Amino acid sequence: MNHDQNLLVHAEMLALLEGIPSSLVEKHPVQFLMHLDQIRQKAAQHQLSALHDLSCAFESALQQALQSGTGVIVADSYLNAMRDALTCGPVDSGVAETLMANVALRLGGQP
Repeated sequence: MNHDQNLLVHAEMLALLEGIPSSLVEKHPVQFLMHLDQIRQKAAQHQLSALHDLSCAFESALQQALQSGTGVIVADSYLNAMRDALTCGPVDSGVAETLMANVALRLGGQP
């Protein structure tokens, strides 16, 4: 991709991330998951593997968090990590895996 396309993709993905407030996860979990799925699909479409992988891990962590009442905390953590992943440049799969493991450990799960 050229620089202009990268900026457009970055703006599109950032808008999607900003349009999904963490408070939505407890008020309207189905709507939240639909937004998260849209982010995952767009990330795959634009070959943003770190963002795609984080959104997949996010969905798995969210199911458990909703049962324990910590959905907003988990959503805040993952959304921040996804924004961080979006602002960094291309990352190879090993680095992406390390980032996801780090997030999982900070949230008390297993990588």
